[in-house]
Formats: sequence, C-alpha cells, structure tokens
Amino acid sequence: MTIKVPSVSRRSLIRGLSLAAGWAGSQSLFVKSAQAAAEAQKEWTGYTICDSCNHVPQCGIKFHARGNTIIRIENWKENPRPILCSKGLSTLQRLYNPNRLLYPLKRTNPKGAADPGWVRITWEEAYKTIAARMLEIRRTSGPNAVMFYAGDPKEPRPSIYRLARYFGSTTYGTESSVGCRSGCMMAEELNFGRPNNGGLPTPDTKVFMIMATNVWAQPLTWWKAIQAAKARGCKIITIDSRRTKAAEIADIHLQPRIGTDAALVAGMMRVLIREGLYDKAFVEKWTHGFEAYRDYCETFTPEYTEEITGVPAELVVEGARLWAQGPGTFSLTTQSVSHNSNGVNNARALLLLPIVMGYIDIKGGVAFPSGPKGLAMAAYGLHPSVSENGWFSLPEQKKNRLDREELPLWNDMKDQVSPNNFPEWVDSGKVRMLCGWGFNVNIWPSPQVYAAAVKKLDFAFSADYFYRPDSHQDMDIILPAAMNYERYAPFGWYGNKIAVRKPVKPLGECREDWRIAFEIGAIVDKPEHFFDGDPKKACDHVLKSMQGEGWDAFADALPNVSSVPAPKPALRKYETGGMRPDGKPGFNTLSGKLEFASVRAEKFGHPALPVYKPMMPLTKEFNLRFLNGARKPFITHSKTRSDQPYLLEIEDHLTIDISPEDAAERGIREGDIVEIRSPFGGPVEARAMVSIIVPKGLIDAQYGWLGKENTQPLVGRAIRDPMSGYPAYFEMPVSVTKKA
Repeated sequence: MTIKVPSVSRRSLIRGLSLAAGWAGSQSLFVKSAQAAAEAQKEWTGYTICDSCNHVPQCGIKFHARGNTIIRIENWKENPRPILCSKGLSTLQRLYNPNRLLYPLKRTNPKGAADPGWVRITWEEAYKTIAARMLEIRRTSGPNAVMFYAGDPKEPRPSIYRLARYFGSTTYGTESSVGCRSGCMMAEELNFGRPNNGGLPTPDTKVFMIMATNVWAQPLTWWKAIQAAKARGCKIITIDSRRTKAAEIADIHLQPRIGTDAALVAGMMRVLIREGLYDKAFVEKWTHGFEAYRDYCETFTPEYTEEITGVPAELVVEGARLWAQGPGTFSLTTQSVSHNSNGVNNARALLLLPIVMGYIDIKGGVAFPSGPKGLAMAAYGLHPSVSENGWFSLPEQKKNRLDREELPLWNDMKDQVSPNNFPEWVDSGKVRMLCGWGFNVNIWPSPQVYAAAVKKLDFAFSADYFYRPDSHQDMDIILPAAMNYERYAPFGWYGNKIAVRKPVKPLGECREDWRIAFEIGAIVDKPEHFFDGDPKKACDHVLKSMQGEGWDAFADALPNVSSVPAPKPALRKYETGGMRPDGKPGFNTLSGKLEFASVRAEKFGHPALPVYKPMMPLTKEFNLRFLNGARKPFITHSKTRSDQPYLLEIEDHLTIDISPEDAAERGIREGDIVEIRSPFGGPVEARAMVSIIVPKGLIDAQYGWLGKENTQPLVGRAIRDPMSGYPAYFEMPVSVTKKA
C-alpha cells in the first residue's frame, strides 16, 4: 500500500511548528505545575531550637513539614535537651500567629501621633534609610551616639556585636546588661575568675545545694536529674525565700527573707569555721581574704542570723553541718538573687559555700568543664571569630563607654554597656539613634520613662516578630524578624555537641536577625566583614575554624548531633594551669586565687567582702515585700502571652501568690482581684492565689504582663545594685488591697 503524503507549504509548516511548540510548552507548564503541586504536598523533617526561655537551654525541636508549612512538632530525641515543655510546644502557634509582622514598615506621621501611619516599604528602602541615618549621626556626633540593643531572644547577639564593632560603637547593650544573668555572673567571676553557676549532681555528689533556683523555670531534664539524685541518697539543701518544688524535695529548706542571703551565708560560715568542718588546707593554699571574712562572720551567731534572715537558728546550724557531708555541688539562680540593691554581694556570698569546703573541680563537686576553644553561649557572642567581642574589652574602648563613670566595676568586667541610664543619655545628647532587635521597654522599671526616651531620639528602628505598641509606637522603622523555625543562625551547642538547624523558609518578607545585621553592616562598612550577608556562611566559618568540617557535614548527620574537639575532662585543673589563660596554676582572679575578699571589687570602691546590707525598709502603708519576676512552667516572658495564646488557656491573668495570713488580714480570698501599689507606681491589677509558696510578708508575681497588669511601674529606677547597676526588682515595698 502506498501512502500519499500531502504537500505542506512553508507557511503552514511554520504555523504548525508554532502550534506544536505552544502545545508542548503548555504540556511542559502543566507538568511543572503538577510537579510543584506534588512538591508542595511532600512531607519532610526539619530541626530547630526553642527560644522560649530566651535561647537557654536550647531545647531541641523536631518538626514535620508539608512543603514550607510545618504541620506538627515533637521532641528532638537526639538533642542533648530532648524534652519540650508547654512553652516549646506552643511555639508553632506563635509561628503562624496571624498578627505576625511580615513586611518592613515605616512611620508616616510625626512621633507622638496616636496613629504612626505605618506603611509597607521595601527592604531596600528600609536599609538605605537606616544606613544613611547611622552614617550621618556617626559623622556629626561620633559612633557611640548610635546605640545598639539586643533584647529577646538572645540568638541575634553575635551578629549585632559584629555590627556595632565595625561601626565603631561601644554603646552596645542587651537584656542581660539591663537585668538578667550578668549580675550573678559578675559574682561568679569575682569569686572564681570565670563564670560558673553550678550544675547537676553526679553519682559521686553527696550533697546538692539549690540556690534560689525554681525548678519550674528549668528544663524538664533538670528536675528529673535531681529526683534521680535524691533517690540514690544525695542530700538536698534548698536556699529559697519561697516554698517551691525545689524546697519541697529538700532535706533542709533554708528560707531567708528577700535580700538576706549574705547574712545567712555568714551565719553558716561561722558554724563551718568554728566547728572545723571546712577544708583548711585548701583554703590556706588556694584562697584569698579568708581571715578577713572569718572575722566578719563572727558577729553572725545562729540567733543573730535568725533575727536578720528569719531562718531558725537550729536550721542555720543543721544546714551548715549537712553541707559539710560532701562532696557537694550547687545550682545558683541565673538571675533572681542579683535583682536587689545588694544582689552581686548576695550571690558572691552564696558562692563562698563550695569554696570554703574545697568542693572545687573534684569528683562529685563543682565542675569547671573546658569546652571547645572560644565557644560561648550566643548571649555572649557564640565565638570571637563572629562577634569579635574582644574589641569591646580593649582599654581604648572601655574608656569611651557611656557607663564608665556610672558603673566602673561593670565597665571593667563586661563588654556590654549597661543601658539602664538610656533616658539620661538621650536627654544629654549622648545617644541620638537606636538600632534595636527585640527591643522591649517593659524590661525596665518605670517603662514609660524609656518609651519617652525613644520618642526623643533622632531615629530608631527595631526588628521583631510582632508590632508591640509599648515599645514600637515611636519607632521610625519596624523590621519583620524570622522566628526560630526559619533561622539558620545560631547553631546550638552543649559542651562539645553542636546542633545545626534545618529550617523552613521565612514567611512573607521576614529575614533572620543575623541577616538583617549583616546586610546593614555591608552598607555602612565592608561586605567582606559581614560574610556577604549570609548567616549560614558565618556559622560555617565558626565550625570550620573549630574542626575543619563545615555546616553541610553537620547537617548531613541530622538528626544526630555532631561533636567538635574539646579538652578531655580533668579534675583539679587549677593545679596544672587549666583555669587560667596564661597556663599558670591558680585561678583567673586578680589575686590568682579564689577570693573571699575581692581585689577587683575593692579596686573600684566596693566592699572587698560580700557583706550583708539591709533592703529598702517596709513602711506602714507599704508593708509587703514584692518579688517581681517569679516564673511558672508555662510562663516565662511577655512573648508567652499574646504571642502564644495556647498558654493563655492555662492562665489568662496576672496572678500573685499571697500567704494565708496576709490574705486573711486584708480580707482577700482565692481568686479575688486585687490592686498592688508601691511608692513608685500603681495600681497594678492581679488575681490572688492564696498559697504557702510564699511566707508571710512576701508576695510574688510574674513580670511581662501588659496594660493594667504590668508590674514594672511598681519598681523604682533609683534603687539599684551599685556593682551591677541592676534595678531592685525583688525588693520593692508594696501594698495589696482587694479591688472594690
């Protein structure tokens, strides 16, 4: 059979090819669309770190995503912190909260206007505006007139350190330099020569001392470890003004009045010294100032100690004797002891208890681990190759810092400026611009004063997850920050273990804080100083500097958490030079020894000894002591209120604990709405919880609630610890009355 082929003109051929191409193209688009749809429905697994407790303790999150949408989360069991609490479990709701900031915003109305007139702008416009103002203010007023501030979470700090450093400003403050961990850390460094707030008991620990640490605010693994230690016979001493779970589990609960820790320790020391229970040989060889402190403690008989602290005299003696049955270790609060007008000295006194017994770097005692070289928490720069925070400690930088005359000891010890006088700096023209990340005026006492200072600035911006009127009302630009599920930086670290992330893409136009800081830095300085704006590249640089392998090698190992080189564990490192940067035996203090009397504190005009000092007195009107900053297992910071509404289903109102006796005297019953006042502000509204968790004369509350439930206005600005500059959050005299 012959098949006749029809003739086809050139024009018809071209037309046919075009139609065929169009059909093929449509088929290709259809295939690509189908592939994209299939890809969007494909499930995959990612890994990140919870930041609900301010990037500490870095609990691991494993999540399951469909496309770029996370559909469920669970414990990351291979992570050293593998158990999520209610705060961590609710972070997914925060991620998809419809109120999230998704685009850069610029004000269009004058500062002070009821409506700032926010309009959406591009990142290019935002960066150009910010960079231009930074450079102009540096040109006319110097780099220190631009203040950099890192609030909550702590994750962005290494990148902001770097930005401030290359811009040339030492005016870099943080949540920690306002009133968080650094107060206790000062005490640790003054006594030990390095930070150390204790750890968990080991199988060799015979006595464990819990120093004002509320187990509710700790990782779940922490509480389980203490329960296990008690079950195997470890004795527990709890020093806490409240009857928390840590007190309930204790063999001895020493319950001092707020701010009297230094007196309690002096009383216990007197027992240990007089009865010869301390390690005399260790004290003579490795400590400084013991004799002066011994003489100081002589006044603190058990009876006099009871008079000051409220701890029964017999318990003072029993507690000291039990502590001597070590080896023992401790866990010191990260902050609460330091939040009064004698805070650093109270913490210093507590830390003398393991020193006098010689429980230092021994089996079952206080461990001083040596981690990977240079690695630190993100709060303190993560690694010097990223933060370059050593620049802030150079003498020529210290002398130019704005807090030098206000807080000379803090200035000498810390690379972060204390920004508690921010309003005064603005009024005097010392600070004209604010570059903020997670900036929150409600971390300060009298927050309205700090909000007014923002209003007076020439220019201010902040990166955040949400628009927060208290803090952002008078900002000029607001930048949308990516959340913990959307970040590469920083990685988590646990000893020599490193946990990198596998994130989703940020929603909207959100960018992670490290990227924002690096991209601004690339405009005002050189791009090569900021890893070309790439946070992952910065983390890769750190990992390669420590072990040769970069980010991809760690990511390929997921879900397993990889290791980096670190010194082998060793004991009594102070004998072999392992506790000093110069490699000499001893400790990294000015005396080269553990210090009962601090040479450094005395050098800057403070008492060499950790002396007791009475708190601000109560009055007839304000006759209750206020502990502002109590924590609960489901509430930590203000972000765990409106940002994560699941937690509001557990508790939707500020509460105070008040003793049954104090409640009865005031006609208050469980659940009543009460009003709190102080000499500095109020009323603040709360719901009363009648509880034995607090003794008579003390009430507690969580800070971070807003509006009429905001407790920060009750705290006075003028009452501070002279060593750290921290406000006295745990000291204020207050009144409590039932609301009519």
